[in-house]
Amino acid sequence: MAKVIAPFKIVGSLDDLTFYIDQQGQNRVREKGKTGVSKETFQSNPVFDKVKKHSREFSRAIDKAKTFRAMAYPFFNRAKDGSFAGRANKLMFEIIAEDKVNPHGERTFENGIQSNEAKTYPIGFEGNSLRPLHKVLKTKWNWNETSSTFTIKNFNPKTDINWPEEATHIHLALCRANWDYANNEYDVEFSKEIILDNEDMQSHLQLTTKIPKGNQLQLTYLFIGFSTKVHNKTKELKRSNNTTTILWSV
Repeated sequence: MAKVIAPFKIVGSLDDLTFYIDQQGQNRVREKGKTGVSKETFQSNPVFDKVKKHSREFSRAIDKAKTFRAMAYPFFNRAKDGSFAGRANKLMFEIIAEDKVNPHGERTFENGIQSNEAKTYPIGFEGNSLRPLHKVLKTKWNWNETSSTFTIKNFNPKTDINWPEEATHIHLALCRANWDYANNEYDVEFSKEIILDNEDMQSHLQLTTKIPKGNQLQLTYLFIGFSTKVHNKTKELKRSNNTTTILWSV
């Protein structure tokens, strides 16, 4: 039996192949009427070509996702859920699929990201899908790429934020990165982290970063985290309460 490597589970039939989930939860494939597929058959039988092409491209997606996750690691490490890595792999695979130059199986991220549409795919990506930005931040905000500044006018922490029950303070920070995806290198700039009390008071919120070096793929991330005071010490809440969102990608 051959294992299927994909960003999603496949169950059902395709031509002479049957896809199923085994008792260990692994996605596997076999030829119809047979109990399993040997490694040798999988490698030599042309009926498996589609699966092998898909597997090669998904392996490339996984490699790119490692860098994608690392760029804003200080943010994602404080705000992510159990599906984070899988969703990052899926996003990279979707960009690879935009490659219109190479045939299926040979498509690359470098060609796929050349599409103007593909450059926007990272926008809205959440480190923690359980606490997406639109459910946490309940007011309008503005991002200015020229000044590299995120602003909220008349920001009121008490009413503009969906607070976890035990939180007493909110942490906000901005990150801007340039990803040289061809060389798997990146430059990242972070704003100062602002910490505010859970109080009914308006203020002008502004987060600014330096502009990173390079102009390959620019990404901007917003981090919103929470903490509580315990015996006059600040204790950050679990990352399942926090939010990291990609606001901008070009």
